[in-house]
Amino acid sequence: MKLRIAPFKTQLIILTITLLGLSSLQPAPVEAQSSMNKQFGNPVSVGAPIQQVAIFESAYGQEDGRDVMYTTVNGKPAMLNVIDLVDNKLLRTIPLPDADSSWAKTIAPDGTLYIAGQSKVYRYSPQTKELDDLGPAIPGETSIWGLITDEQGNVYGGTYPNAKVFKFDSKSNLFTDYGTMVEGQGYVRSIAYADGIVYAGIGTIGHIVKLDPVTGDKAELPIRDVPGVSSLPFVYGLDARGNYLFTYLNGNGTTALIIYDMARGVWLDEVYSGYGGLDVSPEREGKVYFVQNRKVQAFDMTTQQVTDTGIAYGTGFRSAGWVRFPDDPELPGETLVTIQFGGKAALFNFESGIHKTLPAVAEGQPTLIQALEKGPDGKIYTSGMTSALGGVFDPVTRIHSTYPMGQAESIGSLGNDVYFGIYPKAEIRKLDTTLPVQTDPNKPNLNPESLFYMEEDQDRPYVQTTGGGKIYFGTIPYYGELGGALVAYDPASNTFDVHRHVVRNQSIVGLVYRDGKIYGSTSIKGGLGIDPTESEAKMFVWDAVSGEKLSEFTPDIPGAMKSPIMISGLTFDKDGLLWAAADGILFAVDPGTQEVVKSKVIYPGVTDYGIWRPIHLRWGNDGLLYTDLYGQLTILNPDTMEHKELGIQSALFTLGDDENIYYAQETRMYMIPVSNVGEEDAEPPVTDIAVTPDQPDGKNGWYVNPLEVALSARDEGSGLESTQYSWDESVSWINYDGSPLQVLDNGRHVFTYRSVDKAGNEELPRTIQLHVDQEGPVIHWKSDIPEEISSAHDLELAFEVQDEWSGTDSDRIAVTLDGEQVNHNSALLLFGLPLGEHTLTIRAADLAGNESVQEVNFKIVTSFNSLEELVYRFAEQGWIDNHGIANSLATKAAKGNITAFINQVRAQTGKHISTEAAAYLIRDASALQ
Repeated sequence: MKLRIAPFKTQLIILTITLLGLSSLQPAPVEAQSSMNKQFGNPVSVGAPIQQVAIFESAYGQEDGRDVMYTTVNGKPAMLNVIDLVDNKLLRTIPLPDADSSWAKTIAPDGTLYIAGQSKVYRYSPQTKELDDLGPAIPGETSIWGLITDEQGNVYGGTYPNAKVFKFDSKSNLFTDYGTMVEGQGYVRSIAYADGIVYAGIGTIGHIVKLDPVTGDKAELPIRDVPGVSSLPFVYGLDARGNYLFTYLNGNGTTALIIYDMARGVWLDEVYSGYGGLDVSPEREGKVYFVQNRKVQAFDMTTQQVTDTGIAYGTGFRSAGWVRFPDDPELPGETLVTIQFGGKAALFNFESGIHKTLPAVAEGQPTLIQALEKGPDGKIYTSGMTSALGGVFDPVTRIHSTYPMGQAESIGSLGNDVYFGIYPKAEIRKLDTTLPVQTDPNKPNLNPESLFYMEEDQDRPYVQTTGGGKIYFGTIPYYGELGGALVAYDPASNTFDVHRHVVRNQSIVGLVYRDGKIYGSTSIKGGLGIDPTESEAKMFVWDAVSGEKLSEFTPDIPGAMKSPIMISGLTFDKDGLLWAAADGILFAVDPGTQEVVKSKVIYPGVTDYGIWRPIHLRWGNDGLLYTDLYGQLTILNPDTMEHKELGIQSALFTLGDDENIYYAQETRMYMIPVSNVGEEDAEPPVTDIAVTPDQPDGKNGWYVNPLEVALSARDEGSGLESTQYSWDESVSWINYDGSPLQVLDNGRHVFTYRSVDKAGNEELPRTIQLHVDQEGPVIHWKSDIPEEISSAHDLELAFEVQDEWSGTDSDRIAVTLDGEQVNHNSALLLFGLPLGEHTLTIRAADLAGNESVQEVNFKIVTSFNSLEELVYRFAEQGWIDNHGIANSLATKAAKGNITAFINQVRAQTGKHISTEAAAYLIRDASALQ
């Protein structure tokens, strides 16, 4: 048998920020003139720190006559999951090429599913079960936020960053670009269709545009005034239901649902504040359901009245559909189904008043890494894009763990605490590294805990620094806003101060503390959906005691082709110089004169690099400056200004306590071993193995499910050259690429592994046994059992049980007839069983604990011939002791003289016919009357 080894699968408004120029701008770097006395080993994968189910939306359709839910798990790549709702079973997963998330799906009238993933549209057929990549909807647009179809199966979608609407014609397979809906706006965040009109919901400033897809004509649908709202936020959701357009407004502290009567052309009076989003339900029996203030409400489409259903729900609907669950008595009729972010299906039955959830069956995906920092305990902390989890990697034990955490844009530490700057809403959370994770709010020592929200229109805390017992944050404002903030938090008093527009209309992306002062730097970019008003980034000095800005200046950077739009990475060296990075240049400023006194153009020709994510500068214990300048891992000797480029693209890295480099690429973390040149290395590397699950999940040392094998190696000397593994007892070796291996096949596998370092030291191979048996034993009937069997016959239970791998457990073979155990070593006397349908069940198990069940249904029948046979059988057994009577009964049976047969049996019962035999004969004869 050939073993199959597969690599492990690689998963509010969220936007993936792509580092400008990483793929298209690759200027030739200036050659380094020195090795700086350091050796840098080959990168070693240490795994994907965060893997989870993260879902934005769902759609509901049918496949092969079954109700299914379509949903997409975010990851790299994003994965379409097809789930049988009635059985809550995952039917299949399909990767979406070039997509790491999906915000929209729609189902055409013919059942075809369309999916938006980043800039692309995909088409899935429920008949063929195949996915087509239809390509980008509009060149230059990076995101698709909504999809809807019309009666003819045409698909309409809305995009970012130019607020466009497109059509996909399913017959011609062509896209049509209808252009920008509102000039100066970036988002078509939502879309709906009704009566030949496409409705486009706009952001960052709220508008609704009516588009005639035939003529291309556009007209604005004025949005009603909303009390307390001076500037309309995103039209985050649009749902057309009957004559009504349900409109979800989200942003600037507003979460409200308003409803437009399309038939009368008027907005309804009510504003439903506290709307849960993202969608309202499809209409059923004249009602539409939505979540308001954590309760499910019903909108009556005739009376326009809203009533409380009495069902509480802590979040909103992420699309929804009506589904029947015929085998669940708690769910009569149709049940409303929606998906939760973590993959659970939420069910609402308004007839029974029942709300329940189904366990998540969608497959988790590795999550894109958003932030990476070393914590006070020496562990490496990460956050994930659109994630509900954070990751911790221990470089000593090589073990990953997770903790509950949102999308942290920055991670920092003060004392034993790790601080996280969370998007959205600029929330700050804290994790105490000395305490265990504790997420129950009703218990003490909640860890991690939410400290505060910055407010003041701030959204993304992208940088942190500490000093004077405080922690300082630099932020990016909300969508459509300019002007970040400097936020000072005092853990001792649990108070914070927000200072916005420290540099007018700019965001803060660089911070460092020294001698009672905060030194900062900026990006001219604000929140998404608004153009900057300034043309060059600034540096500033802030008095941490008085809370006032002392100075603001534009550094004159030698070699810069133009003023940078972002300056970041601030750090002080041992001589008190303030280092920073911009575009492809590292430079040092004298904080007294604010003049640039050192600089090095490492990547010539780079301009306008960056949006918000700062370049990182970190000092090694060797006195070298490590950086991810221009998204490239680079090392600078600040004394000689010589540099070394590692040729590795990454915008997130840190230095471990072991002095090795840890960096992120997409969903995975890697380690580069760092050592001194010329150090003698006589020690081989050490390779650790992790098997998941860590113990056999079956009996007697057998695994009964697929398992994963991950290797991690370390070398304290010359650095790791390679890690290898073998499945054929060291006959042939395969280089390990860092991805966990999936063992998919049954067998007694022998897994051998080793590592080699750059000095040629080879680790002695180590071996483990992996016994895998995922299937129960095979039950073979030695002869077929007919569907109908005469009651005069016996049924031989002739079968055998075989198991190829772990072997059959002979103590766990059981046979039942209609649920009652029978002796399988003896034949079944069928005359002793009732006439009619019967079920024979054989249960067997192997030594690994797998069970097999085989059922055979048969029917016991009678006839004139079988009644005659039964008379002779009872005569042979002595239950009829008079041959004359037996012959007389047999003759009556053969001729079908049933009444005379029954009368004679009754007359001889207890005399020449036993009572037991008489009962069987009368039963069968009566069945023939």
